Amino acid sequence: MAVKKEEKYPVARRYQIADIQVSREATAVKPSLVSNVIKRAKNPVLVTGGQLLKEEKLVDIAVKFYEKGIPIIATGGSSKPLIERGVKPLSSVFTLHYVTQFMLDDEWNGFNNTGRYDVAIFLGFLPYYLSRMLSALKHFSKITTISIDEFYQPHAKFSFTNLTANKELYYKMLEEVVNGLGGGNDG
Repeated sequence: MAVKKEEKYPVARRYQIADIQVSREATAVKPSLVSNVIKRAKNPVLVTGGQLLKEEKLVDIAVKFYEKGIPIIATGGSSKPLIERGVKPLSSVFTLHYVTQFMLDDEWNGFNNTGRYDVAIFLGFLPYYLSRMLSALKHFSKITTISIDEFYQPHAKFSFTNLTANKELYYKMLEEVVNGLGGGNDG
């Protein structure tokens, strides 16, 4: 279910204008680029946030990532709907702040002990909460960060543009990312 060519992506604009001071802004990306970055990654991870408790469609997307073989770190209460759907998160007890601190540690081997994550995809976070964590990761790590929330995140390496005015386009873009990953495994 690809986004049609005639559908225009909104312009990438900061969601919170007053708070953001950034020297290099995120590249606003289309779903196909997100899929390609994830497919090339050696050790990608999806980090989920509390918005999964409010939007069932986000839970559906996270489950599809898991089914494609992308491990999940569930922060806050986002583990509950995922576990109910058969997902086994790598971690479900830490807040995004703690997860970010782990990711900033050069000697950390990840929750699955397979080495540092090279790509971190973020889904289900409020923009002001995720912004600070992405800023830390941008300035103090080599991790490629991708925000696939409906808010443009200037501190990520790659981000969807602001899609708050068009939720259907947003959900189509998420589906396109997952479909672009190709085959997977069952976790």
